Amino acid sequence: DINKSCLGSSSNPTQQTMSAIKAVRQLKEDLLKQQAALPGDGRNEKILDILQRLEKQKIDLAVLTETLIGASVSKLKKHENAEIANTAKGLVKKWKGVATQAQAAASGGGKAASKSDSNNSTSSGGSAKSAPSSAKLKRLSSAGSSELSADAEFVGLPPHRINICKKFHTIFLMSKNELSKELNEAAVGQLCISRAAEVDAAIDTWSKGMKPTYMEKVRSLVFNLKKNGPLREQVILGQVSGDRLTRMSSEELLSEEKAKERDETVKHLQDSRRL
Repeated sequence: DINKSCLGSSSNPTQQTMSAIKAVRQLKEDLLKQQAALPGDGRNEKILDILQRLEKQKIDLAVLTETLIGASVSKLKKHENAEIANTAKGLVKKWKGVATQAQAAASGGGKAASKSDSNNSTSSGGSAKSAPSSAKLKRLSSAGSSELSADAEFVGLPPHRINICKKFHTIFLMSKNELSKELNEAAVGQLCISRAAEVDAAIDTWSKGMKPTYMEKVRSLVFNLKKNGPLREQVILGQVSGDRLTRMSSEELLSEEKAKERDETVKHLQDSRRL
């Protein structure tokens, strides 16, 4: 998939890039709404229109990484509508080229920096193996070591919140393998860490700093996120924000299977009362 090549975004995105990210995020949201809508009522035409508008956007690696639009469009490559499928394939191919070129450029720069670091280390009388070069550290960082990144992300929080962040992080990692089929694995790992921190912060804000209320909400979300894979993935991909998740009703948090069981139980009770 296109996002397999997305290793990271620019650390200093330009104003033009930021505008593109905003525009693509909005188009992605519109696309997801149309994909979730019932067939008919011009849905295919609306999806095709969104894809055509994406074709006109100036999309670079930073935009691809920040929005993960590649994953959403890639799912349309096998759409029953041939025009939608072909347009999606064209976009994915185009974006894969963008990502590949950016990756090649970054790799070339990394090699040059690595060679420079090695020479500096040798000239100063030290062993090249005595310490990792700055280029190597950058590669390790971009690869997203979960433990190191998680500790850095959660630093400064009270001990009980650090533990909760780690718990949410572990839960989000349950979806890492599945999401990595469509997305870059390192990017998914980073998202799992950042989403864990976002959910914790949202719960803390929602509970107004009251620990009993905070813990009660944590228990509810931990239970439901473990059971509800699709919801877990939506949170990781940013389709459901931490604030939205915190305010979801118990019915909205249920997995599709559990919701179906609940509906059948309610129907059974209603039928029983009619007898």
